[in-house]
Amino acid sequence: MNSDELKSRIQKLATPALALEKKKLSQEFESRLGAEIEKAERAAQRLHERELRAATERARIAAKRDFDKQLMSARRDAENRMKRELAQSIKVKSAQNETKLAKLQSDRERDRLRYEAESARLQGKLDDLSRKLEKQSGEQHGSEAELDLFTNLRQAFPHDRIQRITRGVKGADILHEIVESTKVVGRVVYESKNTTTWQQGFIAQAKKYQTQYETPNVIVVSRVFPAKQKGFCIVKGIPVVATQMAVPLATVVREGIVEIARLRLSGTQSNEKSHELYEYIVGDKFCTRFREMAECIDSLRDFQQKERTWHENVWHTESTIHDRIASRHREVDAHIRTIVRGTPRYESSRLSAQSEPRRELGTGIRRTG
Repeated sequence: MNSDELKSRIQKLATPALALEKKKLSQEFESRLGAEIEKAERAAQRLHERELRAATERARIAAKRDFDKQLMSARRDAENRMKRELAQSIKVKSAQNETKLAKLQSDRERDRLRYEAESARLQGKLDDLSRKLEKQSGEQHGSEAELDLFTNLRQAFPHDRIQRITRGVKGADILHEIVESTKVVGRVVYESKNTTTWQQGFIAQAKKYQTQYETPNVIVVSRVFPAKQKGFCIVKGIPVVATQMAVPLATVVREGIVEIARLRLSGTQSNEKSHELYEYIVGDKFCTRFREMAECIDSLRDFQQKERTWHENVWHTESTIHDRIASRHREVDAHIRTIVRGTPRYESSRLSAQSEPRRELGTGIRRTG
């Protein structure tokens, strides 16, 4: 029943009997109306609440969307700002690193140039010292070879006048004046070369000495020889001889000069004989004979060295055998004393051990004969 129907019934029942029912109906109506209103209000409230929740949700969603947009935008802005700052920082760092790198390269280049300059200076100093050392060493070796030659000549020809040319004075190394019956009958000039390579300048220098000392007898004593030569050879009329064969060659030249002096020839004849002697010495026949003699001398020296080594081995073996014989002889003597004097065995052994001489390793070598 709706409100219009209730109003129609109330109008029809205008009688007092129905007043109570009307009132009841009115109360019912008001009650129902209140209920309907309350229901409507609750429905409206629920609707409002739903709409409010929906609006709130929409607002929340919109707010979240706006927040997300703002957050995304802020994030993009922050990222862009960080990228710009990072790029700027990288640019600054790169510039700083380039500056540092350029400085390091400059310092390194400066150090390299300084090192190269110092190395060049030290290398130059080292080369200079090496040259001085080689020169001093060469001069020292040359002086030693010259002194050995001088000593050998003095020992071989004690009655001749043999002198070393003072260092610094222009000339040869050794001047040998041959003396016969207290007279100087000839000269031999020696040029000692103790180098590692042969030089043709040695011969040119020797030829100058022929004129300087007025003698054809100039001998180059060298440890090195021209290509394919050794021991003894003739180079452009100048004899070149090894150190060990210098004295034998000087002996041959000296004997020839002395023989010419003993002939008591005139000046012209003496010069002719001296020239013939010189031509013979620088000729092929003498060169061949002298080389054969040099080879024989070398062979003899090798044989003597081998013989000396063999004898030393024999002497060492003999010495060892003699020591063993002496040791056994002392042991026999000790046992005989034990038997004769009644010395206890252990005392005999002690005496034998005490009588044994103490020998160090390598001693006891005795040369006999």
